[in-house]
Amino acid sequence: MRKLFFFAAFLLTSFLAKSQTLILAKDASQYIGKTVTVCDSVYGTKALDKLTLINVGGAYPKELLTVVVNKEDISKFSSEPASMFLGNKICITGIVSEFKGKFQIVVTEPKQILVK
Repeated sequence: MRKLFFFAAFLLTSFLAKSQTLILAKDASQYIGKTVTVCDSVYGTKALDKLTLINVGGAYPKELLTVVVNKEDISKFSSEPASMFLGNKICITGIVSEFKGKFQIVVTEPKQILVK
């Protein structure tokens, strides 16, 4: 019985460590510095010299959240993130930060973005 208890405790701890907080894009401001998962539609993208921007929850300049992929991480994706996610509903997992009054998640690995 004691072994079963420790096994159950181990499984519960593993599950909690891997689970993320699921939030709405409009609530990102309440989670700055925290790891969350946001699921919403992509309304626009822009590929720049040093990064790619993916606007979630609304079109620029009224996007609710921006997903940022820096130039050095773009090659990790199977194709350009600006084109592969446009028009899709996606789920992004990462740390919410603020940049010039807007909220963003910087993505460094393709596994952080899932197409729904």
